[in-house]
Amino acid sequence: MDLVFSHYGGRVVAAYFDKENNNRLVNIKICGDESGSARVGDIYVGRVKNVVKNIRAAFVEIADGQICFMQFSDETALKNIHNETALVVQVAREAVKTKQAVVTTNINLQGRYLIKTHKKEIAVSSKIKNTARKKELTGWLGEIAPEKECGYIIRTNAVNATRADIEREYQYLENLYLDIMRKADYSLIHSLLYRTSFAEDEIRDCYDERIDRIVTDDSELYEKIGGYIDYACPHLRERLWFYEDGSFPLNAMYGLAAKIDRALAKKVWLDSGAYLVIEPTEACTVIDVNTGKAVKKGKDREKHFFNINCEAADEAMRQISLRNLSGIIIIDFIDMKSDEDNKRLMELLTELASNDSVKTSVVDMTGLGLVELTRKKVHKPLYEMLERV
Repeated sequence: MDLVFSHYGGRVVAAYFDKENNNRLVNIKICGDESGSARVGDIYVGRVKNVVKNIRAAFVEIADGQICFMQFSDETALKNIHNETALVVQVAREAVKTKQAVVTTNINLQGRYLIKTHKKEIAVSSKIKNTARKKELTGWLGEIAPEKECGYIIRTNAVNATRADIEREYQYLENLYLDIMRKADYSLIHSLLYRTSFAEDEIRDCYDERIDRIVTDDSELYEKIGGYIDYACPHLRERLWFYEDGSFPLNAMYGLAAKIDRALAKKVWLDSGAYLVIEPTEACTVIDVNTGKAVKKGKDREKHFFNINCEAADEAMRQISLRNLSGIIIIDFIDMKSDEDNKRLMELLTELASNDSVKTSVVDMTGLGLVELTRKKVHKPLYEMLERV
């Protein structure tokens, strides 16, 4: 897979292309104004504007006129919070349409291999399946950091990390946290204490084994990415490539503009001739599966419907990730008479959902045959990000 950093509509984009599937666009992120609205992971000195005790929540201002929502887990945490209280908060979810950004006082700092958390325990990514490797990684971190002081999640990328990699990143995150807290002691209300760059976030979070090349045609970005790679993941340096062919733009080589247009289309055709209709609404997203041109008569009709539904499930999950759809998602598959076929379809969906980098849960199939999913809201959906391009 190629990770491409380029420009679209005057904004930096990070696009993932599957080389083995005709450079199919797998995912795309679009950089907002890095000096403007709050991004996930940003840390501010905020000011409490209003405490709403009956829902255990407060509204916190992190910049002039930029109000965020903060939920408290219990009454005890709420007792010391009053209007005008200054708090160090981190953005946990970006603002989406009419919904405000969500902030928390639980500060998490992400590295490539580790996440420093507020919980005093060591956890391991569920995507690392090797039990012996999990034990080795937790053992290393337990020796490096006193358990009573350590709150860390070992990320998926750590599966191939050395002990030196883990130790170096642990020390970096510990020092970074102390620096942020010291800075907060003398910073004014609305001060931005910490923010990473868009490109750094993407390199940090990409999976080593999936990325064959990191390509950009922007010399400034190339230098920034190279600097981060040299520190955090030097083994990726040989995969970084600067595209210099001025006669044929990088975007054109990958067909980025056309693929983004297709990622915004209401109708998505499948290879079988069936198609999906994707309708995002304020309350939820609805995906309807239609047989279209994939019509078949005879005894194998039920098998034919099952195959279409399986194909639709795979494409629907790809589109959900590509478009960054979140919240409640309803998929209306083609009706099948067999309970066994419905069960197999649900198992396939659950497996596909487990591969999503954003937490996605397959809830159930209703009595009307509608499949309910939920996907964690973190960033804005693609169509909303592109409204300003």
